[in-house]
Amino acid sequence: MPKTDLRLWHDPFTAHGVKPPAGEAGDSFQLHECGALRIGPHWSHQGVRSPFWRLYHGYKAGAWIESQGRRHALAPDRMVLVPDGVTFDCGSRSGAGHLWVHFSLYLSLTSAAAGVLEVPVGPVVRTVARELRRAIAQRDAARAGRVGAALLHLVFAEAGPERFETIPLRLRRLFGWIQHALGGEITNRRLAAEVGLSEEAFIRWFKASTGRTPAAFVAECRIREACRHLAFSEDSIEQVAEAVGFANRHHFSRVFKRYAGCGPARFRRGRI
Repeated sequence: MPKTDLRLWHDPFTAHGVKPPAGEAGDSFQLHECGALRIGPHWSHQGVRSPFWRLYHGYKAGAWIESQGRRHALAPDRMVLVPDGVTFDCGSRSGAGHLWVHFSLYLSLTSAAAGVLEVPVGPVVRTVARELRRAIAQRDAARAGRVGAALLHLVFAEAGPERFETIPLRLRRLFGWIQHALGGEITNRRLAAEVGLSEEAFIRWFKASTGRTPAAFVAECRIREACRHLAFSEDSIEQVAEAVGFANRHHFSRVFKRYAGCGPARFRRGRI
């Protein structure tokens, strides 16, 4: 997991969107927020990087993002996907229509792409995006969650599997188990049992498959999930720590700073 540097982490819209209820996105996506606004020159940020994915749609042209030396126009004929950990700059002219969905991919679905993706918008996707804007305008969070999930499924289907690195089934199932067990105790013995290996064989297999030890991978997953809690919920830091499997705030803060580059309180204060 790339470190999340507070100086590079901006999230200009978390105070303006609607936050769907937990579980509205189904088994593939974890929706954090959906929103739609007319934006202008104030939408100008440098070095944006987030611990979640972003889907952007410029239903009225005029905004753009730049990443890895390439400018991506936010326009009616495309959706733009920004994976977590990808750094970008953004800007806009006055009057641009901007739809966004902030979400996370469950680890069991796929690994993150290397950079920003553009996906063409056909009539079905355009219709669902319009329905999402209507649900947002009505502040109907539950409907926004369901329609937002439908939009994500359509966009990922349109992008095609060749645009993503698919995780082998055995590892995918294990990642899915880890994702849903972050609040409890996760030991090498328990993980080894999930894939039917001895503990020693499991550690070797996991490191060969991921390049990390199981303990390091689980810690990264916990901190990434904590970042999302801190960004999109009003839970106390103690509650966030407990939700992602830490016994106390002191231990949580120490591990969080090691992986995220700052403490959880400072990270939360960085929200715009």
